[in-house]
Amino acid sequence: MRGRTAAGMMRAWRGSWSDANRHESLPRAHVESFVPADSGNPRQVFLACARVLAGPGDLAGRMGEFAGVAATAGGGPAVVYLFDDDTDVLVPVAASGVDVSAISPLAPGGDPADGSLAAAQSRSTCVVVRGKDGDPRSALLAADRSLTCSVHLPLVLHDSAGDADVEGILAIGLAGGQPGPRRIELLEGIASVAAAVAHRARLESALTERSDWLDRLAHTDALTGLANRRTLDRVLELELVRSARQGTAVCVAIFQVDRHGSISEAHGAHVGDDVLRRVASTLSETVRLVDTVARYGRDQFVVVGPGAAGVVMAQRVAGAVRRLEVVPGEGPVTVSVGIARFPEDGGSATELLTAAEAALQDARRKGAGTILAASGA
Repeated sequence: MRGRTAAGMMRAWRGSWSDANRHESLPRAHVESFVPADSGNPRQVFLACARVLAGPGDLAGRMGEFAGVAATAGGGPAVVYLFDDDTDVLVPVAASGVDVSAISPLAPGGDPADGSLAAAQSRSTCVVVRGKDGDPRSALLAADRSLTCSVHLPLVLHDSAGDADVEGILAIGLAGGQPGPRRIELLEGIASVAAAVAHRARLESALTERSDWLDRLAHTDALTGLANRRTLDRVLELELVRSARQGTAVCVAIFQVDRHGSISEAHGAHVGDDVLRRVASTLSETVRLVDTVARYGRDQFVVVGPGAAGVVMAQRVAGAVRRLEVVPGEGPVTVSVGIARFPEDGGSATELLTAAEAALQDARRKGAGTILAASGA
């Protein structure tokens, strides 16, 4: 139905106009606060549009203000639809002079004679006149039997290449005769500004989503979704500062998946990766909410937690991991664990990790599944 140049941005943005965020019908007193009763004055109408364009508020609220401007300029109720890009459904998000909850979404497979669908398809203004048989062919005419026609204006944005993308539809109902060219031109101007606001909101949402994604990417491990080494170092430093100030303990436990290399060689790297993901998930589900779980090496994980009960925590995790049945014929998955405690085993993050690594190597020499604390723990 429309261009796909901003498909990713549309998906990121669609949640901002869910049913919970629909802007209810604006009272006439509110409409007149930003557009005068002289609705035929283009200067006053576009001053009102400029205030909405530059003003604050979420997208649904600002579309509600545009509906109010359009309702006053057109002389009848107005509704703003925006596209859900995943489904191409036109969702009513704001209205003035009519209850927005009474307006149904418009699916692309609906009646092609519907004014809003026709305007979206043609990317041009569509006027629907109530027929003699009473068939309204528009939601506004169906909602208000006193209206004689409705104007449906696509919210169109043109890119630098000249391509047009429809952001949504502005529909206005009229009780008099069909609007003249000057009134249509005025309403199309309102729709153009509304399209710019909707597009800007989608861009802002896409930028926010991308920023959040980059932030997650910078602080999480791609395979397991756990914190990465960068985040581990930061969390450990903060925990040590807090513990030193409060005079409490911090435990660092390094878990290594036993026989991970041989499992990957025998069954493929994808199976080895699945083992790591399952162990990572078990770690996250087993430790406390105050503990931090991070990917440390190819087949190693670290848990940083306040308190001195590192061995008890490691035993609980090891038992949960042993119950995993990941690779048929390979037996249970086991982990070897080395544990160090602050301040007994080290006064810095580097010293603690070194002590835990040494304890892990001693544990592995004793056999798979061994849990060993550093000498001072």
